[in-house]
Amino acid sequence: MNEISLNSISASSLKIDSPTWSGIDRLQSACLGIMLLDIETIFPVEENFFTPREAARATRMGLRRRKAFTAARVALKRLVRQLDLVGKDRPDPAIETLGPDDVKPCLAESGIHCSASHSGRLVVAVAHRHPIGVDIERASEKVVKTRRLSMSPRERELISLSSLGQERAAARVWTAKEASGKALGLQLFQALREVEVVRVGEEEGMMMYQGKTYPIRHAEGNGYVITLITCDDL
Repeated sequence: MNEISLNSISASSLKIDSPTWSGIDRLQSACLGIMLLDIETIFPVEENFFTPREAARATRMGLRRRKAFTAARVALKRLVRQLDLVGKDRPDPAIETLGPDDVKPCLAESGIHCSASHSGRLVVAVAHRHPIGVDIERASEKVVKTRRLSMSPRERELISLSSLGQERAAARVWTAKEASGKALGLQLFQALREVEVVRVGEEEGMMMYQGKTYPIRHAEGNGYVITLITCDDL
């Protein structure tokens, strides 16, 4: 495997209206690589893009899920190339992004940990030497309305008192739950129950898991919040 030295993100990779994302440098410094793309601009010809296992899974999906699945594959394969994990002549259909369980993502046969998430028109993928979790969500009233089902009384109080406003604060709590589940290998219902966010900030937060506190990193742009959690922190 080639040496991994790239952990940067460029405006050209973002494919979105504004290249300005507050906190993105903090996310970059915490992982090996990050790829953020506009879903509406990246759809390939699937016959010339999927591996056999990816194609088999995609055919079982409805149109909406398939679109998100395909977007995540694009982001992951671009991340593989960004990190030089395969030879430049390796075609896309030979870059596997499905792990052995056909659910969790992977970065070819590199053994590098990764995570991916999508929301609205954006998809994000990240890579790290340690288990990692990422989640992206639009800061909206929808997340605020579901807080009683997904957040503890303490977390709901943090949202109500946050100077960020309820929508931006709720998006940070929700994405922290999702990202922590991916990093820790928990089902979502376990993360909602066992992980508690104890501090909400614009670019940094704090969560508690099994009696210990750990940092959370956030970036925000174009109305979306990206949250990153890495297991070297844990």
